[in-house]
Amino acid sequence: MISIIDLEDFIGLDKETVYVVQKALGLPADEPISLARELLSSETGLTVLNHMFRDQIEVARVSAQPHCEIEFRRDYAHFTRNYPLPHILKEGM
Repeated sequence: MISIIDLEDFIGLDKETVYVVQKALGLPADEPISLARELLSSETGLTVLNHMFRDQIEVARVSAQPHCEIEFRRDYAHFTRNYPLPHILKEGM
């Protein structure tokens, strides 16, 4: 099981990002931390994480799980504030 202390050991890695990687790929609880860290380290990885969040939002919507959809949307908004895509920042300048 992933603890909050485990997550705090990885600066910049939050539990929502780890959870979306775990949920999107169906990984056991101890595997998504290293993958999430790796994905956060590149623009391509950030794009993949964005897609994972959006896919999980859609799964919750289609599955008629409004509570999960709301949580994923909130987590995704937090994620995009903390990890904006570099190409979006460049286009906005």
